[in-house]
Amino acid sequence: MEKKSYYLIILLVAFVICIGVFWFQFNNDVPTFMMINATEVHEGDSFSGVLSDAYGYGVANQTITFHKPGYQMGTLVDVVTDEEGKFTIENAEYLPDAGKDNYYGDFTFAGHGKYQGCTFEGNITVVSN
Repeated sequence: MEKKSYYLIILLVAFVICIGVFWFQFNNDVPTFMMINATEVHEGDSFSGVLSDAYGYGVANQTITFHKPGYQMGTLVDVVTDEEGKFTIENAEYLPDAGKDNYYGDFTFAGHGKYQGCTFEGNITVVSN
């Protein structure tokens, strides 16, 4: 009878350790990724994206920085994710003088709290109507 209790205690300790490791991974230094629903958008239209964590949950109320078409390098604007981690860029700008720089790009989440930062590698090209 004593031997069974000993095995039960060992299993219980192993279970508690596993739960602790999972909780730590879930709540510390969580990787994130960003997806955007378009690669090309017409002038005046909207496009959207989502910031998610490694577990597939949206990351709410976080700032995403990006540059607009034709903006000078280093000039960034931002948008904040909603409660589901979604964000929308409305009324896409097309600048006739911008040439090949008519795109939105450098979408970046710098990281915050338990979340690691991430970058969307693609650009969203704006075409005139």
